[in-house]
Amino acid sequence: MKILLITQNFYPEIGSGANRLKNLYIQLSKKHDVEVLTTNPSYPNAKMYDEDKYWSNDQINHSKNIMRLKMRTDKQSKSMAFRLLYYFELAYKVRVYVKKYQHMYDAVYVTSPNIFLPWAAFFQKRSKGVQRILEVRDLWPDSVRDVEKMNIDLFFPILKFMEKMLYKQSDKIVINNEGFRKYINRMIKKKPILFLPNAFTEKEIGFEDVPDEFQVIYTGNIGFAQSYEKLQEMAHKLEENKINFKIIGYGMNAHLFQSYIEYNNFEYITFEEEKTREECLVEIRNSNIQLSILKDSEVFLNVLPGKVIDGIASGVPVVTNLGGYTSDLINEYHIGYAKEKATVYDLVDAIMEVKSNKELELILRENSKELLKSHFLWESNIEKLEEFIHLKEFK
Repeated sequence: MKILLITQNFYPEIGSGANRLKNLYIQLSKKHDVEVLTTNPSYPNAKMYDEDKYWSNDQINHSKNIMRLKMRTDKQSKSMAFRLLYYFELAYKVRVYVKKYQHMYDAVYVTSPNIFLPWAAFFQKRSKGVQRILEVRDLWPDSVRDVEKMNIDLFFPILKFMEKMLYKQSDKIVINNEGFRKYINRMIKKKPILFLPNAFTEKEIGFEDVPDEFQVIYTGNIGFAQSYEKLQEMAHKLEENKINFKIIGYGMNAHLFQSYIEYNNFEYITFEEEKTREECLVEIRNSNIQLSILKDSEVFLNVLPGKVIDGIASGVPVVTNLGGYTSDLINEYHIGYAKEKATVYDLVDAIMEVKSNKELELILRENSKELLKSHFLWESNIEKLEEFIHLKEFK
């Protein structure tokens, strides 16, 4: 098969979205002819990709199948107007490319949460025999409204209608969170849906012994969806309990949080700026707890963040305030602590329980390794995606 992957974020960018599409490209390319339509790396900033350490994959570095659109506008502009111009420009260029070349592919695979891309790719006349596959990694526009930074109430009914139409225009839908299935099925019935979580390749897997000095770690984005206030509270409570807490962060509120730590002159709380995925995994494996916190919102609390899977795949217990599928997964397989809308006191108590019980931590670690093998290996999961694309009726 010849497959076109369309994504705003792609290798060498950091973040779970870029890493997911990188792995989809690598795994699918083993058996299929795969091309990627994307942009030049710029998240969280373009300058960091001048460093060679981010360009660590020779297969992709030398691939002629990665098409990067040149953009006039800046994705990382602080002006919302200029960011919207970026999305419109990107959507226009994607639309032009798909209209001209879609007949060359057996499947066009578009990933959200940039909803402009699937709109541009799917809301036009299709070539005969081309499958349209939509990957849903965020429930948009609900997530935008819940961020509380954009007032879209006036346009919300129109956006919801367009969301429903997008699901209709898609032949098949891929979700990275099982909790999205019921939501989509309420909007449109009898649409083939595949749950394909973020995962690890066999080469990425690595485990370390329990570190001598107990440490909690938080890695990744500190943006609109993450609970900045709870991270502040966690810092104070862990400082009070003399527990080392390392944050490796990037995003809208990262530098603000770094300044907050420096201002309070914490002894046990440290902040480090963005690192490569490989560097982050080393840090996670040498920690005792992987922390994941999102805002107390129905949209955000029912996702499966990449940092949760990073913890599982590193054999490190996960502590989180998430509900839904993630909570069920963590508690059913006994790999940490999860409680929907958990308070800071709940989270700290869970951390203290692990700290005071080494036997418990060893059990959680072993359970994580078993869960990794059964649920979160790309080499196994990619076969499900290939079958999903190939079959006319997928069960």
